Amino acid sequence: MPALSILFLLFLIFASGCFKGRGDRLFCADGSVVEGTLESITPGMVVFNTGTVETDASGRVWTLSGNTYSGPLSYAEGEFSIGSATVPSESVLVVIWDDSQLDTGIFQVDAALQWHDTGIELEQGDMLSIQADGLVITETGTSTPQGQEEYSSSVALAPGATSGQLVFRIGSQGSPVAAGAVWVGESPEAGTLQLAVNVPLDGSSRAAGIYTVHVAAGSNGRRPGVTAFYPTSP
Repeated sequence: MPALSILFLLFLIFASGCFKGRGDRLFCADGSVVEGTLESITPGMVVFNTGTVETDASGRVWTLSGNTYSGPLSYAEGEFSIGSATVPSESVLVVIWDDSQLDTGIFQVDAALQWHDTGIELEQGDMLSIQADGLVITETGTSTPQGQEEYSSSVALAPGATSGQLVFRIGSQGSPVAAGAVWVGESPEAGTLQLAVNVPLDGSSRAAGIYTVHVAAGSNGRRPGVTAFYPTSP
């Protein structure tokens, strides 16, 4: 086997050894990180197979479906309990112990009016959840917030998104992001959240209809003084 091929094979083995099996991660308020497997949470205590960390009794759960839950937090047998709500672990994006308030709102996004300024200010990396429903009409037909997969245009309001899709940007100079019916993650930039319906032609006068959009935003778990739990990635 040529020497170059051997070196490449050794690199792959080394890389797989470094990144395999990182497990669950807990970013602690003091800056330390606990990795391993989450075993349980009781109000005020997080137990890993590699150690135990004290936390506040109440926390906030962000789910992959865009929902958020706050309250006294516990975990056992694959389920998180937050107040009266129960969430299976596989649907959890991040758990944050932080007393900051969520910035929320419900917005009517008119397909004929292009960018709608929500007034919600975000820092880069803030958690953001967007959920939308409704029907609109564009030149290419009727659409839900998910958009019409068969239609897209390089001259659309948000090039790269599909016709009729709900899109967002952070600040008036931000790059448009396709949101669809559900989007949850970290804000790509700092600025004010703006929403729009992607139309085939920027400035189109034939678009009509409204999406009702629910937004929740708050600090993520990477700031100093905040404890956050990130489950194992699928």
